[in-house]
Amino acid sequence: MNAPLFKPRSIAGRLLMFSGIFVTLALVVAAIVLWLALKTVVREQVDQRLDTQIGALAGAVTRDAAGRIALSAPLDAPPFDRPSSGWYWQIDDGEQRLTSRSLMNGTIDAPPPRQDLRHMLMGMPTSGTGGDRGRGPLYLRQAVRSIDGVALTITATAPMIALVGPALRALFWLVPCMLLLGLVLMAGTLWQIRFGLRPLTSMAANIDAINRGERARLPEEASAELAPLSLKTNALLAASDERLAATRMQFANLAHGLKTPVASLLLALDEQNDPKGALRGLAARIDNRIKHHLAAARRVMASSNNVASTDLAASIADLHRAIGQIYAERSIAFDTDITERLWVACDESDVEEMLGNLIDNAFKWATSRVTVRARRDGPTARITIEDDGPGIPPDRLAAVMQPGVREDETVPGNGFGLSIVNELAGLYGGSLVLEANDAAGLRCVLCLPVTVGVAG
Repeated sequence: MNAPLFKPRSIAGRLLMFSGIFVTLALVVAAIVLWLALKTVVREQVDQRLDTQIGALAGAVTRDAAGRIALSAPLDAPPFDRPSSGWYWQIDDGEQRLTSRSLMNGTIDAPPPRQDLRHMLMGMPTSGTGGDRGRGPLYLRQAVRSIDGVALTITATAPMIALVGPALRALFWLVPCMLLLGLVLMAGTLWQIRFGLRPLTSMAANIDAINRGERARLPEEASAELAPLSLKTNALLAASDERLAATRMQFANLAHGLKTPVASLLLALDEQNDPKGALRGLAARIDNRIKHHLAAARRVMASSNNVASTDLAASIADLHRAIGQIYAERSIAFDTDITERLWVACDESDVEEMLGNLIDNAFKWATSRVTVRARRDGPTARITIEDDGPGIPPDRLAAVMQPGVREDETVPGNGFGLSIVNELAGLYGGSLVLEANDAAGLRCVLCLPVTVGVAG
């Protein structure tokens, strides 16, 4: 189903839509409240003016000997002096009526004043509405006063426009101000959304950098809300890299496992058992495919920093205990000189296979001593395995690295140990070099990448 048109798909759009609705409702409510408050203030001012006029009329009204009412002083001050203005006053005793000059001998049409106990005791005027015989609606205040025992109804009025006019004039300025305020608030909200979502934009850019291979992990987030997401994402990336590295190593190990029997098969085939060369051609094709996949795995693993870490000292100690028991009757001394906390970025089983082959060869050919040294040399660990045996002639050092080549056929072995070590080392971007020892014997120099972040 398609998403509704009114529902934004982005977080920024949703926040902006919600803020727009909220700001609009808030401004409408504020405008209504201000309008009502302004009307109340204007009404109170009009009430005060009308009540003042009623009080002045009540103080100035008199009654003569004939019982007629009159004013002791003229009270047609502005605005009660403007004809048909709606600002009127009227005094009525039921028989006689006094009116303001502005009423122009007319009368005010008004219902009788509501007189409850509070108004009767306190003499408070009451509010109401009326008219002046078709001239327009009036807002009026009425009070009942007693003069010489006769009740007088005193009415003072104002035109209805006097109540809403000032509020309408204020609304003329209030509406543009509210609109301007709304625009300012929306602009501030937009800036706030952009600023608030900036960490998300930065995280998206970092994820793109990871996809392009420019970063390995997301940086630590300063915002408390995104920090757990960053940590979980990095943990997911690490787990994915570990699974990928393990899968690659399994394929590489499988290729290594197949390489030895295929190499043996190539050595076993000759003109006698394969006169047409068909089997040798097929075995050669298999060997080429294995070499191709090993080379691909080597390139991938050499560019990856997400492989396992192995403690060299612990692995060498374990190998010495196992191999030393095999050659215990020969009483060969085993010396080590290994830098503390030296870890290599290789799988533990591969490290044991490489070092196991080299140390086993050293014990096999040594006369009295085997020495293993390990030092960090920049980004690699340089591991040397030395023995004091007969050694290998310099012109044979390269040959014995080939699969199936043995220097002495009288000693048990298959001739694949050094080639396997060389292949595994290359798989991790390392190397194996054979050198003649200074005095006698052979020196094997194995270089492997160290684990990033672990001090040597």
